[in-house]
Amino acid sequence: MKDYTRKIAQIKQHIAELTTQLAELESEQQCYHEQLAQRKAYMSSREILALLEQKHVRIGSMATIKRWSDRGCLGEGVEEREAFPLLASKQGNKRFLYPRETVLSFLYEKGLLAPAYEVLDRVRFRHACRDTGWALVTAVSRRDLRFFYDVQLETTGEVVLQVPEEDLFLP
Repeated sequence: MKDYTRKIAQIKQHIAELTTQLAELESEQQCYHEQLAQRKAYMSSREILALLEQKHVRIGSMATIKRWSDRGCLGEGVEEREAFPLLASKQGNKRFLYPRETVLSFLYEKGLLAPAYEVLDRVRFRHACRDTGWALVTAVSRRDLRFFYDVQLETTGEVVLQVPEEDLFLP
């Protein structure tokens, strides 16, 4: 004859253990996603170099990034393993992360992250996949890695705000 009471107790114990384990995993997953979101506010040295290469400004080096960091130009660096323990791999050298907005502002001020057009440049304006004619750039703003322009159309005098860089071009 089976011992139903013992078997039921074992299964209930197993379910309780698995429920606890599930709760721990869900909590860790939530922390992981929070750290992932927070990590987006930082840039590593490699990401900075990749950005400089992408913008065709120049190819930098880790020594340059280290020098900027030592001078305090890149803001307060944090060690990746300490700040984001769930994200960081446990091998290799220390990796310092720098506040994204501080880095981008520094690169912009240094001229390494520059808009394609300056104020008073005469450009062609393409809106909704059709060429709307000539325009004059009246203001430039930066949001993260993208530049946006306020332009005034030559034909109508209308001012169009926050035009993305990809909608403007030179003939």
